[in-house]
Amino acid sequence: MLRRAGLITLLLLSCASRADVVLLSGVRSAVLDELVSVLSEHVDVPVRRALSGERPGPSDVVILAGDEAISSWSGQQKSIAIWSRREVIEARLGHISSALYTEPPLGRQLALAQTLFPDARVSVLFSENAPLWLRNEIYALPEQDVSRVQMSSEYGLNYALRDALADSDVLLGVSDSVVYSPATIKNILISAYRQNIPLVGPHQAYIRAGAIATTYSSLADTALRLAEMISAEELPEPGVNPYFSVLFNEQVARSLNISLPENTPELLKRINR
Repeated sequence: MLRRAGLITLLLLSCASRADVVLLSGVRSAVLDELVSVLSEHVDVPVRRALSGERPGPSDVVILAGDEAISSWSGQQKSIAIWSRREVIEARLGHISSALYTEPPLGRQLALAQTLFPDARVSVLFSENAPLWLRNEIYALPEQDVSRVQMSSEYGLNYALRDALADSDVLLGVSDSVVYSPATIKNILISAYRQNIPLVGPHQAYIRAGAIATTYSSLADTALRLAEMISAEELPEPGVNPYFSVLFNEQVARSLNISLPENTPELLKRINR
């Protein structure tokens, strides 16, 4: 009897100490199920889904997917925030261990623009209320490579956009919701394409709207980086995903008579230099 009790205790302790990977989100979706499936192929521990409010085990590594899961998280387990705006993540940095930012780094977007359009003049349009991290990235771009135009309450979008397009061949979009939003994107694209100026970025959601190209981290890219983070002895600081893909809008390219590269792996190498 004592031997059986000892065996049960050992099994309970083993289960309690087992570290699973828990994908925590506010809703269920096929995309999240796919992430669980792909991530399971890269790690040697169980990966499972849970909804916000459920309690992961004390040793679990928790992936917080989306605004709701990130904003409501208060656990002590190792945690990685994904698939949310950077402002949401940065507001919760005191409560999470690490993060993968969704927004593509602006230096990489500029490299994409320069690779697609060598020797082109590139302009960046942003607002005075752009997030601090974005302003830092904008001003970190080499001055000889970009023209910066700042929109303000006195210097509205139409005037700022006119100046941004006046002396450029490519408009480099940024994750500034004051400038780039569902309410403004049509005006920006019409103004740019009337002058045969393509828009690169600001992220994959704008490809359907009419941006010609952007870099982004696919689900497979995300799973690969998450696997590396989970397998590391310590979770890295929040940052961008080093694994990325390129997405094109071929219809826009045809309309602007622009030839897109056919060798995407070679393009990725050139952007990564």
